[in-house]
Formats: sequence, C-alpha cells, structure tokens
Amino acid sequence: MTKLLYLDSIENCYIKEFEAKIVSTLKNSVELDRTAFYPGGGGQPNDEGWLDFEGDRWRVKKVLRKAGRILHELDREPPEVGSTVKCTLDWDLRYPIMRYHTAHHVLSKIIFNEFGSEITGNIIYPTRARMDFNMERSLDKEKQEIIETKANNIIEEGRPINIKIVPREEASKILDPRRTRLDMIPEHIKEIRIIDLQNFDVEACGGIHVKNTHEIGRLKITKTQSKGKTNKRIEFVLE
Repeated sequence: MTKLLYLDSIENCYIKEFEAKIVSTLKNSVELDRTAFYPGGGGQPNDEGWLDFEGDRWRVKKVLRKAGRILHELDREPPEVGSTVKCTLDWDLRYPIMRYHTAHHVLSKIIFNEFGSEITGNIIYPTRARMDFNMERSLDKEKQEIIETKANNIIEEGRPINIKIVPREEASKILDPRRTRLDMIPEHIKEIRIIDLQNFDVEACGGIHVKNTHEIGRLKITKTQSKGKTNKRIEFVLE
C-alpha cells in the first residue's frame, strides 16, 4: 500500500520533491511505495507533476485511487518496476489548491455558525472555488457581506492550522456530529485525521492545507445562486 506522505502533518503538505520506488505498473500508470501527490477527492482535484529517472522525465498527468491503489498516470510508458524515481509536484497548481481548501474550512464554519447550514458539495479549482449549503433563505447582499467580513477577519488573524491523527473514539468526542458524520466513515478505519484551525474549527478531513490562515489571502464572494429550494451556492476567489 502506498504511504501518503501528506497525511501525517501540516508540514508534509509542503513536500514538493521526494524519492519513491515503483512497486507496480498498469499500462502508462505507476504505483509508488510512497507519494506526496494528492489523488483527488472531496471536491479537490488531483495533483500533477513529474517523475525523473536516469536523465529522463515523465509528466504525471493524473493521480487517482483505483481498487485500493494510488495510480500515477504518466504521459508514456513508465520506467520498470523497482526503479527509484525522483518525484516533483507542480507547485504552481498545488499551492493555490491548498489555499482554497483551507478557505473552504473557514467559510463552511462561518456559514454554519451564522445560519446553521451544512455543506452539501464543493469544487476547488486553482483560481476559484464553489460551495453548496443546505439553506432555504436567499443569500442577499447583506448576508454575503457578513459572511465575507467574518471570513476575512479569521484569515487576517493568522491562525495556525494543525493536523492530528486521533483514535476514532477520541474523534467522536471532539468533532461536532452536525458537521462530521463519523458513522459514514467505514468502521474498519480506526484513526481519524483531523484539521484543527486554532480556536475556530475542528473537522475531519483527508485533504491538504496551508499552515496559517494568513496564507489564504483575501476572500471575495463573486456569485451566489439558488440551486433548489433548500440548496444555495457560493462562488469565491482569493486575492
């Protein structure tokens, strides 16, 4: 099984280069013994980058989970199984997504605090993001200003973000069941990865984040939409 390097700590979310061994191949894809590439999920896109071996370079076009494996799809036939390769993430793609993902946590907590609404879906892009909430009331200009102001206040405070891996029983005591459904996580998973945004939000999450809210930048809501009687959408950018 591939070791996911970014899971262990917030510092590991910043790994840009690492070495790994190819343990199996499937057509033009490789499975590595360890990786810092995010395979996509939870609205967050997969990482891209490069593999280098013996003076040659392969483009990592896509990273995905398949039948319990993490596969790195390359632009052509890969090196042989057993080869140790140098891996480099496309940081110009990765870092903006880290900022947007952390901004999602800030925004979702504020909307929950203000309106009691839970997130129902989200998509992150390198230059923008959107979030859906179970909300009946329309998001008029006044509500948008409240959300945006409170979000930027948290961001500007420079709150540190940490990752904790805790036993499932402990997680059940510190997570808000209205926002994190532990019963939806398979029982065989005995440890839960928690994102702790200091004195503001604690939530289970498997994604990648920045170390401090300062890194997010200024959040600006660009559009709101009604996506049904009880579902509202917020689109935003980071400046």
